[in-house]
Amino acid sequence: MQFIARVEAAYGVHFARIAPIGSRFQTNVRPRPAVGDLITIAFEGLGAVNAESLELWRARHAHADELDRRFYRPTTLADLMTAVNAELWIGIAREANADDLAAFALDRGGTLLSAIRAELAGEGSPVVVTQHARRFSKVLNVPYAEETLAELAALHAVEQLMGLEHAVVSWMRAEPRDELVALASELPDDGISAGVSAIWQHWWWRLARACTRADLREIVAAAIALAQRECRHNTRAEIAGEACDEAMRMAECARVASRAEMWAGVPQPMLLSEILRDENDAHYASYMALTHCAHAIAAALRADMDTGDANRHAMQLVANCALELLR
Repeated sequence: MQFIARVEAAYGVHFARIAPIGSRFQTNVRPRPAVGDLITIAFEGLGAVNAESLELWRARHAHADELDRRFYRPTTLADLMTAVNAELWIGIAREANADDLAAFALDRGGTLLSAIRAELAGEGSPVVVTQHARRFSKVLNVPYAEETLAELAALHAVEQLMGLEHAVVSWMRAEPRDELVALASELPDDGISAGVSAIWQHWWWRLARACTRADLREIVAAAIALAQRECRHNTRAEIAGEACDEAMRMAECARVASRAEMWAGVPQPMLLSEILRDENDAHYASYMALTHCAHAIAAALRADMDTGDANRHAMQLVANCALELLR
């Protein structure tokens, strides 16, 4: 039986409080989880969900109130499908990026489809798999899921299962379009050069969390093609050409990068020169490629407009190119 809990601390002692029951277990065995971390605790052999059963479990497995490391690990999105108190923690899915949500949808969605198809081949009971489907839709934040499930409930059991199978497949393919609509309506009006604009950094962070790494690769490729078209006939060919070349180099770095961590959390506003250079990070390499595309376009535009307007228009062109690709 699994529970999700957030690590708290008092007087230097780290502990996890099991909501909604309220029981506490210390988590001070090194390396101990940091305050604020979410952990998923596996209470092996726990037969009931109440304070009394947890106290009995404590007496057997957690001497001196200390949880052994083998009983817990960092929480993942998949735990929202299995933890007893997962409903209390659905909100963490809203903080996940699109790559994590896509991986969750593929993994847990595949498991759910297998369970539905097993029911279709066996007794044909939709009760348990419908409960799992409801949780799955909440994690993915599917707006119309409850309406769909209510409509299916009125059907024969086999028809329910067939309809549920179709619904789960559609939910697995759903994409976070609401954020893209918001980004299109909130396009920054900043004339600062792309690489040193905190406003643009935040905008691109939001976009990166609304798309996958594969989407980012396509966005960078489209931005490079746009920059090359815009810079084909201009009076600053050398500057624009060098920027396009660097954009292509960073695009290749992003393609083979083993990590994507720069935008895992909210980015701190900083100058491009202050950002930790890590060409093995897909987020860093993608952002650098996009800023070089904007620099190239701005260099071409400065033949006809001042620097601020050229910077503003260049980054907006790159941003609109990205949004158009994702629509």
